Amino acid sequence: MSRPSSPPGAVRRAFHRAATRGCSRLALGLALTLSLGSGVARADGRDDLKAAYDKAKGQFNNFELEEAQKTLETAIKAAKDENAKDPNLAPLMVLRAGVIWNNTQEEGPTVDAFKEAVTIDYNVKIPVEIRSDELQGMLDKAREGLSAPDEAILYEPPTPTCGEDITFSLLANGLVEGGTVALYWRTAGSEGDPNSVEVDMFGNAGAATIPADEHGDKDIEYFFYLFDGSQKDIGHKGTQDKPIKLELGCVKDEPKPEPKVEPKKVEAKWKLPRFWINLGVGTGFGLAHGEAEQSYQQFDPSSYGLREVACALARWKAGPSDPSPDLADVVGYYSSDPAVQQAVVAAYDQDTCAAHHAVTAGFALAPLHIKPEFGVRVHPKIVLSVFGRLQLVTATSVYRDDPTKTLDASYSEDVRCGADTMTVPGQPPNVNCEGVKKSPGFTAAAGVKVRYFFRNDEKRFRPFIGGFLGGGFARLRVPMGFANDRNGNSIPDDKEQGAAVNAATASCVPIWPYNGGTCDINAPSFDDNVATAIATKADSSQRVDSVRLGPLMVGATGGFNFMIHKNFSLYGELDVGVWFWDAASLLFDVTVGPAITF
Repeated sequence: MSRPSSPPGAVRRAFHRAATRGCSRLALGLALTLSLGSGVARADGRDDLKAAYDKAKGQFNNFELEEAQKTLETAIKAAKDENAKDPNLAPLMVLRAGVIWNNTQEEGPTVDAFKEAVTIDYNVKIPVEIRSDELQGMLDKAREGLSAPDEAILYEPPTPTCGEDITFSLLANGLVEGGTVALYWRTAGSEGDPNSVEVDMFGNAGAATIPADEHGDKDIEYFFYLFDGSQKDIGHKGTQDKPIKLELGCVKDEPKPEPKVEPKKVEAKWKLPRFWINLGVGTGFGLAHGEAEQSYQQFDPSSYGLREVACALARWKAGPSDPSPDLADVVGYYSSDPAVQQAVVAAYDQDTCAAHHAVTAGFALAPLHIKPEFGVRVHPKIVLSVFGRLQLVTATSVYRDDPTKTLDASYSEDVRCGADTMTVPGQPPNVNCEGVKKSPGFTAAAGVKVRYFFRNDEKRFRPFIGGFLGGGFARLRVPMGFANDRNGNSIPDDKEQGAAVNAATASCVPIWPYNGGTCDINAPSFDDNVATAIATKADSSQRVDSVRLGPLMVGATGGFNFMIHKNFSLYGELDVGVWFWDAASLLFDVTVGPAITF
């Protein structure tokens, strides 16, 4: 893990000596006494403890639990004889607790071992090799009744000796996994940039050394910073403006400072290009809700009635269009009885029958898109561009009756699946519901985008943030949870049956197109057998439809650009867009690709 070479903030500001140096040192000493007593980490014996820790981990990984515990007990006892409060003991004590638990499965001794560790280092962590919810719970139990330290970094000022290295020991209470601790120092009263020293961490205990040939027996000013895994400042002891003073008390002749030499100005090598042509490819995912694009609201045979008959007829007649208000020319495909026809027409509700199947809110994929883009630099750090979004793959799987056929041909070949012409008398119907696969329309959008690039023109790697707006459509791939409807009667193929008992009227209603269907399971009709044959042979794999987003979009973007050559670079970005009008939704697009620049 790398560390920042300079402390956060304006590094080139001059150091300021702390006016209340004596008071600060007194307050610090009191805080250390109250928090740790004599337990601040020392360098003596540190390497022995680390070696014992590594050896015990190896024994644990080889299932040599008793040997691992013995190694730890020996090292802990020897170190406690020197300093019973040494924070470097905490990692060994925690590992010992894990070994005890794995060897005995007894909570009491394990918690006692943890208590000994947290008394020394409240924030000690369980090693990854033994980490579990049970052990974490016992560690939390061991902390009960104790108070977490208030300060992010605790330490005792070193006692320097002229002509020797200066060694710092500290305890980093705020250290997170992947984090680092850095020591910054400089000669007291000097105007140069501070030197940085990475603190060697063992658990939360750290040690850092300033060699004698670097400090030259001169008084120094220093401070510590604590960083997380992304190099963000999460705590410090002292600051650049208020450093901690360490007086060595060694008499040295001060050499005259050498005159400063102004660096020569070098023309920026990686200046942002004037023109950009980006050729990005990527994938996306978003929040899908609302209605499926191609699937009508499906019917359940258990609640089937004349309203469902009317809807099925209207949808079949409409083909790729919306249902019309008139059923007169298709109601005969259900019954020749005028009274039944009139009842079907009376049950018809155009708006209800036009409803598409509802989609439960959830995340769904937009599998593949390309994003061509042309941009112009309008400011040293700002690029304005126009872009397109072409969704090449939606990956839907929707089958239905062929809407290009005449009604008679469709009824015979698709709706009835050829059962009337292919059946041998006395044998079960021979049905073949193939249907046709229907894909969504062309999916495209376009808009304008602005990016602001960070870092200076001397850097080839430039992160950026920005925003965009535009119009068009995007589609999300949505598994529907039910099979296809290849014969177009708005009932999934694997759910087909000849008739159903209507709960409201307690009457048997033939399900269209099985107009001769009955509710007598002991004497099924020919149409009952047709429905059973379709359901038996149906492909039960679920239908995959799409939800369309748009037609307006607005959002934010962030990413990076890495210049390989002044005319060529690679970029990657994440677009987070709000698509709205029909139904508001979020779409996350990840895009990478080359950029041609000039």
